[in-house]
Amino acid sequence: SSNIRVMGRGGSGRWYFKIDGHECSKPSKIDISVYNGDGANDLDPSVLLGICEGTAAGPIQKGTHTITVNVGHEPGYADGNAYSNWQSTSLMEVQEMCPQF
Repeated sequence: SSNIRVMGRGGSGRWYFKIDGHECSKPSKIDISVYNGDGANDLDPSVLLGICEGTAAGPIQKGTHTITVNVGHEPGYADGNAYSNWQSTSLMEVQEMCPQF
């Protein structure tokens, strides 16, 4: 696990995965959002995981892919000062899953 935080009263932060430049859409997005309503500097423990079978570009095919972790803000909320991994490390593990028959 790691930790994340958003500074700034009324700010939000959103951490999410992209595969080959597209967010997962099947079965859903893989993301986590934090909203800071009081301006505190709270570090929240976090784990971000999910299954991605497809994106707006189509199903995930066998082969080589680029996976990125992105940080932004939740649409409709102010962009907070999002920060990850204060005195901690992150680990990304990717597994190719066998298709269901």
